[in-house]
Amino acid sequence: MASLLKVIRPGFIAQPSAALKAFATSRFSTFTAPRAEAIDTPSTSTLTSSTTAPSSTSSQHEEEPLSSFHTPLQAWIRDFKTNEPKDLIQLQRKVFGAPLRKDILHRVVVWQRDAERQGTQSTKSRGEVSGTTRKAAPQKGRGAARVGSLRTPQRRGGGLAFGPKPRDHSSELPRKVQDMGLRIALSTKFAQDQLVIVDDLSLDSHKTRQFEAIQRRHGWDSVLVVAHAENQNLWRATSNLQQVDVAVMQEADVLRLLKRQMVVIDRQSVRYLEKKLKI
Repeated sequence: MASLLKVIRPGFIAQPSAALKAFATSRFSTFTAPRAEAIDTPSTSTLTSSTTAPSSTSSQHEEEPLSSFHTPLQAWIRDFKTNEPKDLIQLQRKVFGAPLRKDILHRVVVWQRDAERQGTQSTKSRGEVSGTTRKAAPQKGRGAARVGSLRTPQRRGGGLAFGPKPRDHSSELPRKVQDMGLRIALSTKFAQDQLVIVDDLSLDSHKTRQFEAIQRRHGWDSVLVVAHAENQNLWRATSNLQQVDVAVMQEADVLRLLKRQMVVIDRQSVRYLEKKLKI
């Protein structure tokens, strides 16, 4: 098989292309580190009939990491009002470059929505319905079935059998799964170009029209704004906008991130999430 490939394309096995090696180490590749190493290092049998690579190229491959999972990502820091790039920021790949896991996102969303349920529904049983306690009819002598209470479930105005009662609907989820879900949600927004990092979230006034102008200028139909501290002008300017949510960095969760299309976050919140979600 190797001889046949050498006849078709000489040097294809011995000298893998740069594009193939870049794909093997990219963050979108499914190759693991040993797989990337196997592509960079051909087998001994195929090297016997091919020319050796220069020493500088081999030393460069040896210095490169086997996996790009630990290399940082770069993103633009934009101006909040004009959306113009101002600076570059280094992001941790483990937090903003995690692979997509829909099953983890589903588990976290179900866990959050279970905790949001009030659980205040209540119905009355036969012992709680108001009514007389007398016997409805004599036990014997009338040729019909015996009848006891008038508050039984089969009678009109009676109690409800096995009806809902106030209870806690919350479920349990390991803390590591919660953190993993938040990392996946942030990575998904970053991969889909729906994460905007800004330097400052300050507004000149608390008027809604100022934030609406920024939202209309950037094309943010549905947006979540994550701030590192409480901002009264920002909160008052967005309080009556249905498609805009504002949260401090401690309140950022998976459900809020997935609920809105765009996520606007400041630099301090990015560093806080990296410190909180680091592995």
